[in-house]
Amino acid sequence: MSNQKNIFRAYDVRGKYPSELNEEVAYLIGRAFATIYSDNVVVGGDARLSTPSIKRSLIKGLVESGANVTDIGIVPTPMVYFACYKLGYGSSIAVTASHLTKGNNGFKFSDIKGIPISFEDGLNKIKELVETKKFREGAGQIKRIDVFNEYVKFITSLFPINLKGIKVVVDGSNGAAGKIYSRILRACGAEVIELYCEPDGNFPNHTPDPMDKKFIVDLELKVKETGANLGFAFDGDGDRINIVDEDGNVVNTNHIFSLMVEDTLKENKNGIIVHDVLCSKLVDDVIKEFGGNPITWKAGHTYIAEKSFEKGALVSGEVAGHYFFKEANYTDDALIAGLKILKIVKNSGKKLSDLIKRYPRFYNYAARIPVKEEEKFYFIEQLKDKLSSQGFDIITMDGVRVNFDNGWMLFRPSNTEAKISMGYESSNKSEFENIKQIADNIIKTIPQ
Repeated sequence: MSNQKNIFRAYDVRGKYPSELNEEVAYLIGRAFATIYSDNVVVGGDARLSTPSIKRSLIKGLVESGANVTDIGIVPTPMVYFACYKLGYGSSIAVTASHLTKGNNGFKFSDIKGIPISFEDGLNKIKELVETKKFREGAGQIKRIDVFNEYVKFITSLFPINLKGIKVVVDGSNGAAGKIYSRILRACGAEVIELYCEPDGNFPNHTPDPMDKKFIVDLELKVKETGANLGFAFDGDGDRINIVDEDGNVVNTNHIFSLMVEDTLKENKNGIIVHDVLCSKLVDDVIKEFGGNPITWKAGHTYIAEKSFEKGALVSGEVAGHYFFKEANYTDDALIAGLKILKIVKNSGKKLSDLIKRYPRFYNYAARIPVKEEEKFYFIEQLKDKLSSQGFDIITMDGVRVNFDNGWMLFRPSNTEAKISMGYESSNKSEFENIKQIADNIIKTIPQ
């Protein structure tokens, strides 16, 4: 048995293969999931080297606890969600470690509504069953299908606009999404230039994290070299996107989300928009300017999806590049996000860089700081006490956020890695520098 201590996270399961997560653990998780959830489970996986073996063991566990399993192969995670909420399966499991390096794997789970399952809403029960092994007995069936054509029909129905004349570079990070998303973009009329789109679980060209600066270098160069309108960087399982403009410059995710919000609210006044605590004040300002109602919520794809479903949001977003859509049952679908931006560029007849020029300047910074896994939550609790005792105006919804006259600062524990996510922002340059000094002093105390 592996060391399972840290694999059950706030909204998924992740661990190093095979020391923390292996075939035995996958089998037990399958038994536990089928004991609690639906009799009809759709399963897909990313392109990691360990995924086929992990998936086989997971499916074995599912069927031995009575679940009927539909295996849809190597696909982006949004296609697993799609099969669940659109094609009528009771629940889903995606075998993936998302943007993490090649030595990791994991699982993302969703329930009968296709909404991701968080620790509080079910992963805790799966963890308990894995430990007690009080599983349901059964004999389910396995079938294999291809949902690509159904997914293409769904996506193209959302975007009837012809993207002819638009050229986009797609960096698939050798993950599960590059080839599939490129085919669909072409079906929508766009000219697509593929970069690292062949699935390869070794991730030979760069990490599968689109927010990693090293990831973006080749994409920036290829966009400039080919004269493309923009470039898309997808993570390993295709639920996150980072976007490069026509000049090869990375566009701030707050600007990308603001464009989506503005476009959505033009046709849907008074709509609710959910965003995470790390989003810029710019996002709130744009929501209010176009008649929407902003809701700030905890970071994490499961938490944002749950809140969006609860409130009936029109669109939701995280600064990490997750975007959630009502038409996709509040799942985070990076392809839909990319197509929304392409539609905006096409309809406006403007360059992406020109579209974001109207937004006022905010000085901001964000980073993920390595921390000892066993100390990251304790560090944040200590920081809360320290900042509160010093008289700062703090909010503790998700980590600790400090409000200043013209800005804010946030430190929160990552739910997926041994890191502290942090950021700060101000509309005033002088105050930004003051906040930076406070943040830098805090960063020096993070145990590494």
